[in-house]
Amino acid sequence: MPLPLEGLKVVDFATVYAGPNSAMMLADQGADVIKIESPDSRTEDMAPGGRPNLPFLAFNRNKRSIALDITKPAGRDAAYRLLQWADVVIINMRTSTRERRGFTYEAVSKLNPRLIYLSLTGYGDRGPEAHLPGADITLQARIGDIDERMLPGQPPPPHTQLFHFDMGTSTINCFSVMLALKEREQTGRGQQIETSLLATGLAMHACQMTRVPDVPRFGGPIVGLPQSYMCGDGRWILSQHINIQRRWSELCEALALPELTDDPRFQTLPGREAHVDEIAVILQKNFLTKPAAEWEQILKGHEHMMSMVRSIDEVFEDPQVLANDMLLRYDQPGVGEVIGLTPPFRLESTEGTQWIRRPVPRIGEHTDEVLRERAYSDAEIAALRSEQVVL
Repeated sequence: MPLPLEGLKVVDFATVYAGPNSAMMLADQGADVIKIESPDSRTEDMAPGGRPNLPFLAFNRNKRSIALDITKPAGRDAAYRLLQWADVVIINMRTSTRERRGFTYEAVSKLNPRLIYLSLTGYGDRGPEAHLPGADITLQARIGDIDERMLPGQPPPPHTQLFHFDMGTSTINCFSVMLALKEREQTGRGQQIETSLLATGLAMHACQMTRVPDVPRFGGPIVGLPQSYMCGDGRWILSQHINIQRRWSELCEALALPELTDDPRFQTLPGREAHVDEIAVILQKNFLTKPAAEWEQILKGHEHMMSMVRSIDEVFEDPQVLANDMLLRYDQPGVGEVIGLTPPFRLESTEGTQWIRRPVPRIGEHTDEVLRERAYSDAEIAALRSEQVVL
């Protein structure tokens, strides 16, 4: 069965996480993605005994690589030929860099009016900070994410390493590309798409960013009883139902603590909030009577939303992860076996289709191949290489 995006042609100018992951998500579904890299863009060694660049491995499978110096006129012309061929370009250069190098939407749309031009920035294409670099970690501070996790009287907590705004932006990018392609079917013309980490961050805080007069705002530090407790084996568990009114009696039943259910002081959420310290001591003492895995089994048996606090290493052996084929293994030349993630959804129509077509490319691995497809002769390629335009 063909993959859904076979025949779609994508040029990937992007660096770091959000942009390359967007292009890889399209490549995983069959798109022909050509990654344009500066000849000196990769510093980590991909050879045995070297230091593989794990983020690069995570976001660049199923692509072809061309090493091209677009700061030189001949390199820019080669990139223009690729943009004339492409359906989609993903670019996360800063606005000033695009203008200086000749890769604004106005410039490239003249070459290819059908091109879908996805512009990814830190803070949006307009406004006083459009020219500034942006990153997920900075956004965590910028939009209130870190502040929401601060405890009273304590310094800001560390940033997370989930890079959730990068990953969320990747999904938004692919969705917006599909919308633009659908519209192109009707109009015959491409268009510019503007996405940003800032816009994604705000979208992911939709509850916190929605305000109504005289209604308390959503969010802030967790109030009420602690949700995490140490168990008898020194491991921790987290239960989301600790502070949910309708599940309180069920939780106490699962924990075999009828005294908490029967005590009139604890039967309402405000009552429990008034006696947080007393209840937390009772809960903690009870959780110390069994190991975390046993408590997890007991609480999940009552269909409570909870989990042991697991390490990333333990996730690789999670039976639910394995049962749903969320991990993949493939051989990466020069590195060995890579364990990574499958796409975070499943299409019935392509179930069983081989979607891993290429490992992560070496820098410039497909330079000659791609240039020949764009009608460059061997002599022209040799001249570009002698001028250090290509690697």
